[in-house]
Amino acid sequence: MIEELTVHAVIEEEIFYPAARGAAPDTKDHVLESVEEHHVVMWMLSELAGMDPKDERFDAKMTVLMENVRHHVEEEEKEWFPEVRKAMGRNRLVELGERLAEAKKTATRDPLKVPSAANA
Repeated sequence: MIEELTVHAVIEEEIFYPAARGAAPDTKDHVLESVEEHHVVMWMLSELAGMDPKDERFDAKMTVLMENVRHHVEEEEKEWFPEVRKAMGRNRLVELGERLAEAKKTATRDPLKVPSAANA
């Protein structure tokens, strides 16, 4: 889970968000908010990575993480991804998807090395 969410954040920040802002400049504020949400999630992931699942705070931290991720996904998918889809068109989206898939192979698995995590 930690690696998957980390990789997802990296490729969004390095590839998808710049493409989205370029294609649909009105999404700038949404992108900036998403990066801040990534910041919080990456720090939570780094804490969970070093935490014993038997720690009394582990379940609470996981619950907060899941709430944050659900909120993030819902906002992106409902509020601004439709604008990006419309602005980019099918061919550009397919190309972008290929770039994202390729970038997954070499993306960091360390939450604190995601660009948004460094913006403390």
